[in-house]
Amino acid sequence: MPLSGSLDAARTGRASHLLSPVHRPRLQQVKPDSLPHPIHATRIEALADQYTCRPVTIGITDDEFIFYSRALVKNPTTETVFIDEIVDVHIGNLIESSKAKSDAQVQTMLNTSVLPMNPEERITASERIVTVMYGDFIHPQPFVFMAPTGPEAKHWCQILRNISLKYYQHPQDVFYYWRRMFAKIRCCMRPDQVVTTELILDTVMPWLSKQREERRLLEKQLQRHLPVLKDKKRNSANLLKDPEFLLKLYKVITGRKEVDEIFSKAFSHSNASVAEFRTYLNEEHRDKRLNEILFPPVSEEYAARTIRKNRVGSDDGLTNDTYLRFLLSEYNVPVRMDAFDLNEDDMNKPLSHYFINSSHNTYLKGRQMKSRSSVAMYRYALLSGCRSIELDCWDGPNNEPIITHGPTHICFCTTIPFKEVIHAIADTAFVTSEYPVILSFENHCNQKQQIKMAKYCKEILGNLLLTETLDDYPIKAGVNLPSPNVLKRKILIKNKIEKISNDKRAMDKQTSIDSGGTEDDTIERSVTRIFIGETEEEDQIEKAARLNGNLENVRYYNQPLVTELSELVTYMRAMGKFTSFGDCDSRQISSEMYSMNETKSIDLLKQHAEQFVNHNKRQITRVYPKGSRVDSSNYMPLIFWNCGCQMAAINLQTPDLPNQMNTAFFDLNGKKGYILKPACMRKPNAKFDPFELDRVENVVPNSLTITVISGQLFSLLCEKRPSIYVEVDLYGLPGDSHKKMFKTRATTSDGLNTIFNDGQQNCTFSLEKIILPAVAFVRFGVYEDNGRLVGQNFLPVSFIQPGYKHIPLKNSFSRILGPVSLFVHIDVQDYVSDAHRDLVNALQNPIEAMSKVKAMETALENPTNFISREEQHQRLLEVLESAGEGKNNSLDQQSVRGSVDDLSKEPASHKNSLVETQASFDKGSVGGKESPHTALSGFSDKRNQMERKYTVLSEFVASRNSFYVEKMDVGLPKLCDLEDSQKVQKIIRNYNKKYPGLWAAFESQTQYNGSLGDKQAIQTLQKLIKEKNEAILSLIESHRKRMVKRIEMAFQSETKQLQKINAKSRLEELSGINKKSNPIEYKRLSDKYVRRGVEENRKLLVIKNKKIDELNEHVHVQKIELAQQTEESLNKTGKIFNT
Repeated sequence: MPLSGSLDAARTGRASHLLSPVHRPRLQQVKPDSLPHPIHATRIEALADQYTCRPVTIGITDDEFIFYSRALVKNPTTETVFIDEIVDVHIGNLIESSKAKSDAQVQTMLNTSVLPMNPEERITASERIVTVMYGDFIHPQPFVFMAPTGPEAKHWCQILRNISLKYYQHPQDVFYYWRRMFAKIRCCMRPDQVVTTELILDTVMPWLSKQREERRLLEKQLQRHLPVLKDKKRNSANLLKDPEFLLKLYKVITGRKEVDEIFSKAFSHSNASVAEFRTYLNEEHRDKRLNEILFPPVSEEYAARTIRKNRVGSDDGLTNDTYLRFLLSEYNVPVRMDAFDLNEDDMNKPLSHYFINSSHNTYLKGRQMKSRSSVAMYRYALLSGCRSIELDCWDGPNNEPIITHGPTHICFCTTIPFKEVIHAIADTAFVTSEYPVILSFENHCNQKQQIKMAKYCKEILGNLLLTETLDDYPIKAGVNLPSPNVLKRKILIKNKIEKISNDKRAMDKQTSIDSGGTEDDTIERSVTRIFIGETEEEDQIEKAARLNGNLENVRYYNQPLVTELSELVTYMRAMGKFTSFGDCDSRQISSEMYSMNETKSIDLLKQHAEQFVNHNKRQITRVYPKGSRVDSSNYMPLIFWNCGCQMAAINLQTPDLPNQMNTAFFDLNGKKGYILKPACMRKPNAKFDPFELDRVENVVPNSLTITVISGQLFSLLCEKRPSIYVEVDLYGLPGDSHKKMFKTRATTSDGLNTIFNDGQQNCTFSLEKIILPAVAFVRFGVYEDNGRLVGQNFLPVSFIQPGYKHIPLKNSFSRILGPVSLFVHIDVQDYVSDAHRDLVNALQNPIEAMSKVKAMETALENPTNFISREEQHQRLLEVLESAGEGKNNSLDQQSVRGSVDDLSKEPASHKNSLVETQASFDKGSVGGKESPHTALSGFSDKRNQMERKYTVLSEFVASRNSFYVEKMDVGLPKLCDLEDSQKVQKIIRNYNKKYPGLWAAFESQTQYNGSLGDKQAIQTLQKLIKEKNEAILSLIESHRKRMVKRIEMAFQSETKQLQKINAKSRLEELSGINKKSNPIEYKRLSDKYVRRGVEENRKLLVIKNKKIDELNEHVHVQKIELAQQTEESLNKTGKIFNT
């Protein structure tokens, strides 16, 4: 069976890259003879009102890593652009910072005497200009040059676009980025320049002073292990092209002793045989979830070829160096390569069966208020694979419609012409993906400008615009939407359609042209959502939000729809207010599409989860951010993917965790913007509850264990000696999601090879059961100890590969951070209940504790009522909801501050959640209050009358208001008490003996008349204050460690108590069942208590972690207070002397 574009097809997809019978390179290079030769061109830099030009040579390096320009002067400087960082290439200068100019102005401003035009060529200067945009999608950098002729400009534009597209479509291995880094150095070197240790160290440790001992030691190591660096005849720039030299250089710089240890344990000899390597691959690196018939074990031929492709040195077998090269190579990537391939065979389902990459307020570059709008944002969104973009259309001057976040007198966002946006869409819609693009209109224009909109769409988009329904897919009850393959290279408009009515008022109401939803929804999107915390224009907003008779304001939202625009709507008919799933089921019209904000969608999800899933099998639902997200932050799109919502529209301009997840999700299936849903979310007869906690029909759960071992080359991203820690999270179904369940200790190193798994801490993270791997992602976050994000990456559980893996790190905009990586061990397999054997054994051999049993019996005498289904759903969703409200995950705060002023918000506080209410499977409820048990659409009562699921917590746990570990006081001694401690007082006593009267004078701020000079006295005082500060910091840390130990002891004690209580209940329930005569029922009941124990342990673990977080917050606050106090003391040291 071929690989499915859906995630649930992972188990039966194409053979993984590791198991392919023939190695398939991920990126074919352009043949050297097809690469354009370097040419003379004019490098252009655009200023506010003029251009500066200089003659250069432009070219592409033969390895296709670098696009460069080199000045035509003696000792030229070289500008470089990594081709895989190019986001857009086009003819003409479209840099938005420069003012629009006529071609005559451009011709005059350019010094065309440098490259005079052929007079026989009737071509404008703009047609010779090539603009290359590179970097991230929100703040790309321009590289502009003018070719000698128009055809050459087009040729270079096409070549750069083709090569960058190949890099875009396929992820690369870590060693690729190591080679690429040195390719830039090689490109910039002069012909007479040689490779030196200084040049290398300046690249990998830019922050390290040349005088530092660390650098001198590393320099000696390079010279000792790489003697070629001393040979000036051999260490030319070409040395940096030699893969063997680069591998040895990598090993000398990073050390990688942990890899040496792994190799020595895995293989008995320093030169392992092909047979040994084959055995190793099958035992350690083979995905045991795969079918052995469809995916046979690794052959000896494949093992031999893998060694040959990664060989370092002349040995035929697997050496330590060859093994390291293998670990860094494309043969050992953490995610199966076929996950990133497009499978066209699975693009034939109805459009409603896909998740669609969707953007909210596509035009904005920053916040929802006082922000820039940009035509380029549409180009970048489409080029990045986004298939649904939003156009907020308003009346513009000169009868020309504009796009902005309006009204402009309230939102203060800049405007862009609607016509230019349509041109940009026509130019870029199908460059990276041929699958359909949906234009989501939020239309506030008058009738004249609507006619203009329709005219521009038809004229500019031409045949790309779908204006008629297809014969095989009429809009009738029971007829499905067309498939992405059927709609290839088609643009669909989402808007309301015109309805005929005798009553004009009724018609106006029916043709209200927001992009779906009620009048109040439109007001929220266009007014309320963009104004929080501001006071200057508050009165204007309040007036605009009032709808009781104020026609001047209502006219923005109730313009009659014109026929010309209505006729352009085919399969994306925006509906009004959502009434009920029953109404939609009765009509069975698949082209009716609803848009709703995240708050309304979550309400539907909590109350009618299964109905929501079934609705989304037939019709498309678009979810957009709630009104309070004025900073353009995002909700977690996975919340709505879990119930089958196709379009979870996010703010692409904000580099937060939800955006990173969205990027990782749509990197799959060729980055085409469409991901086929799991079968349980699309098959007509499949029953699926997003809040399922036990099993999903026809899906085998997974078990996952990850060990964080080390991190490489953090020195490229951090200043000085970084102190780094790693967080591992899992995001999936609400019941599968674990946020901050694992965190390593902060480790300080030189940043070249940071070891986490050093034997002093447990760096292994296990998840026993992931019930729907198809929508589950593991997130690795690497942080400095001050909380700054160093790098991150999301890995899809369905396609994750076992074994020792290097995970490339990405920045907050999901761009690869060069060769910086995280080295981990991954074990993934199908879940089996035997994985809980240890817990079962513990339950079968309980130690009686009568006092605790009595406590349980007392709790069971008056068991609390079950919490409502909606309340359970609310609690389960909290992990995912909080991911959209957490701290900013930006790598570089400065880079986005201009666009997104303040994203670093603390997670929402839920102080009264979790244990002040009844049973919870993860974190507490949002409100912290217990909801009464009420029926929800008729099915909650039935659910609660049935036997509770295996994973429901025991009544003993549900009845407890709190646990001891939760009640623990984690406060720290006051600073004044710490200053009175023996340790600090001893320091002061010793000081007073040496300098009598000086400390007393300082404390009382009286004049000091001792024998010491003023300068010497100040120095001694400052030294004392610093020593005192260090002593108090030491005491704070001691108290913290002691408290953590107490929390851990309380956690272990209560865990054992729960095990004993569950063991007694289990034995009582099993006492009347004969294991031999009724083994199925016996096993069912045994598994019930196993799962219950796991969930109860999980709840306690969350409480424990929350308590430790609370303790750490107290420590942080006290350290800040101490720092302020110390600073004040240092500033006062000079005030006790004569002036």
